[in-house]
Amino acid sequence: MQLSARQIKALKNIIFESDFLQGDFQVPGKLGSGIGAVTFDSLINLGLIERGESRRHHGATGFRPTDLGRAAARQL
Repeated sequence: MQLSARQIKALKNIIFESDFLQGDFQVPGKLGSGIGAVTFDSLINLGLIERGESRRHHGATGFRPTDLGRAAARQL
């Protein structure tokens, strides 16, 4: 699987933040600049992340890695 630099940055940031939040969904604004809807959608379509409601951010939509996403990141 070939990912762009932006996709790699987003995936690594999502994994880091999800670990920090103990598996909760992290809102996009906390994941770094230059990462937006197109990047998130592409990672969702590849099955590397999932979208859901964040407990910490009172139900705001956020992202967390899937098991496939974690495995892919270990290969980067």
